[in-house]
Amino acid sequence: MNTAKVKATDESSMNMDSIDWTNIDLSNLDLSALDRLALWYGQLPGAVQTLLTVVVGVIVAAVVFRIVVSIIKGVLVSIVVAVLAFLLTTVPGNMLLNQAYDRVEQQISTSLNQ
Repeated sequence: MNTAKVKATDESSMNMDSIDWTNIDLSNLDLSALDRLALWYGQLPGAVQTLLTVVVGVIVAAVVFRIVVSIIKGVLVSIVVAVLAFLLTTVPGNMLLNQAYDRVEQQISTSLNQ
């Protein structure tokens, strides 16, 4: 009984493969654009399907790679800018505050000595 079901399934899938979809009017069916794309893709020969899949995969991978590279460049530039901003504000700021402290300390010691 199970073999009959398997055989029937195999026969129905073979029948689906042998259907010439170009002669069937699908206009009265409510098919989405994705369904129509799947039908078109399914009608292509296996080698063309593989080639199309590889080409689309390469294009998508290249686009994603460019996006990731630009994000990484942006992050690296932001890190460098943040480090430079930190160094530019802290080192001169520290020097200015030390000079101001030394000046104030000299004024205080001078006024105390008088």
